[in-house]
Amino acid sequence: MTKYGKAHFFGVLFLVLHSLGAALCLFTLEQMWQNQVLLRLLVERIPIVHLVGGLIPVLILYALIISAAIFGAGEVVRLLRVRHFDQAIDEVAFRLRIALYIGLGCLCFCIFVLSTPDSFSGPFRLRHPVAAWITLSFAYGMWCVVSPIILRLSSRAQRRLDLIGMNVMLALILAEVVLRIASVVWASPLLMTESTSSQIRRDSERMAPGSERFSFPVNSAGHYDTEFLPRSERSLPLVVTIGDSFSYGVVPHYYHYTTVAEREFPGAEIYNIGFPGTNPVDYLYNLIEEALPLEPDLVVIALYVGNDIVVEPPATAPTGWYDAQRYMVGIVWHRLQILRRAEGSDWTQDSPETIGEDLVSRYPWLTDPSQESPSMGEETFVELAARNAYIGAATHPGVYERFFEALGKIEDAVGDVPLAFLIIPDEYQVSDALWEAVVGKNEMPLQRDLPQRRIRQWAHDGNRSIVDLLPLLLAEAPLADGDRHLYHLRDSHFNARGNAIAGEALAKLIEAKLNDPDTRDFVPPAEEKTNTKAQKEVSQDVVPQDRADIDRATVILQQFGNRISDVGIDGKTVFDDSLLNHPKDEIKSAIVIVLQGEVAADQKAFAREAAPVLAFFQPDVGNTGVALDTLRSDQKTWRSVVEADMQKINREIVSGAQAQ
Repeated sequence: MTKYGKAHFFGVLFLVLHSLGAALCLFTLEQMWQNQVLLRLLVERIPIVHLVGGLIPVLILYALIISAAIFGAGEVVRLLRVRHFDQAIDEVAFRLRIALYIGLGCLCFCIFVLSTPDSFSGPFRLRHPVAAWITLSFAYGMWCVVSPIILRLSSRAQRRLDLIGMNVMLALILAEVVLRIASVVWASPLLMTESTSSQIRRDSERMAPGSERFSFPVNSAGHYDTEFLPRSERSLPLVVTIGDSFSYGVVPHYYHYTTVAEREFPGAEIYNIGFPGTNPVDYLYNLIEEALPLEPDLVVIALYVGNDIVVEPPATAPTGWYDAQRYMVGIVWHRLQILRRAEGSDWTQDSPETIGEDLVSRYPWLTDPSQESPSMGEETFVELAARNAYIGAATHPGVYERFFEALGKIEDAVGDVPLAFLIIPDEYQVSDALWEAVVGKNEMPLQRDLPQRRIRQWAHDGNRSIVDLLPLLLAEAPLADGDRHLYHLRDSHFNARGNAIAGEALAKLIEAKLNDPDTRDFVPPAEEKTNTKAQKEVSQDVVPQDRADIDRATVILQQFGNRISDVGIDGKTVFDDSLLNHPKDEIKSAIVIVLQGEVAADQKAFAREAAPVLAFFQPDVGNTGVALDTLRSDQKTWRSVVEADMQKINREIVSGAQAQ
């Protein structure tokens, strides 16, 4: 090939590379647009984002990639206008090698940094592939900027850089080849190419024994609790709780709900087994591998309705160019890190737990939620809550069937050991402001307490033991700003206040189950907290099979009462029925159940008062409400429509109560 032919060849290759780079940037922009919520969540993890605002970094990210795309398009146009590629062959070839080295660096960053031992698609993969495309687009932009600068260096400096880059590339290729050959002749766990076991995935990111979390050392099993002792060394009955990040703990150990429960009921030891991002499928593994070998007297599964209902793991997708699972060097490197964390820890339990004023001074939000910084941006948080509500609070065929099937496998595995379930609500079920925002984000009709109703019905049908925390959380009085502040700020996990309520409920559950393993259901904590002594006695006499229906009806009426307080009905305005948390027919049924149930007198009085107020919610009014004397399109006043509806509702309730 002549010199001109070589120059022409390299020039065309250079042209193709820039064309692909511009196309890559456009593809990345499309992926970023498709994953806006995820993108904001990733960006907001950067500490400086809290100083400049969550939107600005996202816009900067878009601007940088758009700039790279424009630069690449400009290079394409410029090269197309050149009739003869008169650039020196060495210069063009060197720029192409720079592109190769930068691309290799991008790949290494994805393999060794972005890939994680535990991801949604399998071990040693990227949790969010969009991050790989963003990284590759940045690599292209870096090549566009850096390569002209490097060309201005001396020939000697260029040769050194070229030598370093080539040696690193050859070393990685050689290591990959050697490891692949070794995996054929040496049966080592480090060299397995199949998907790793559930144990490896969980151990991979579990905190190292002895490492401190909120000034408390993690135990030798990697759990956020005191050391787990065998039965021969225990003097009290053992309760093991299993759950996700709520169990793993996002507050100091002293304030965690299992520790609170131990103080409330000192007649048992509670071992906490939790791991972030898990669900009932993983709870089964933790039950068999970790909980049952401890020979517990009671197992409590903490179910978080926000994301535990989605129990089917996503189908395993083929590995991408960015996944460590595709490369032996990546697999071996990650497994070596797992071994290093597991074996290189100097575990000790000698450090006393920090409590009292020292802990509060370090984390002032423990006692004053107003001093807490948000974990994520408001828009991102609402989007994530809306996604949880879309799964749990809307009707989807098969979702709850799969969920209950997973729980059934846990029941089968636990054998003769008593089992109970603690139901943890999502924040949208407790915060009215968040619920309104969530409803606005979903087009499907939502039922706010649908997860609890389905779980309670499942528990009732199977004679299972559960405690639902939703009534108790709703009964908690708001603080001065009108918010209950039971969850961390824009985080979805319990803060110290929420953990205290959950701990009290867990203590009552444990006490009841240890005293009578056949106990099926419990007096809702909300009633115990708000009712008088006489009301408690009435509650204790309620027939067990009616208890679940009364509990659900009470929650519905509590939420209806909260809605009345929010809209401020004074008898002069009518509001749109879309503002209700439940359909009107469901609220009417709840009123009938409460009026016929063995409940306190003030509950019956509230139910009777709720009936006529329900008539003020009418369709086609508008979210702001209208005056009662306003004429409708049919020339009737809203007052006459409300009065007619009021009479109809009262008749239906009376006839319904008589039929009961």
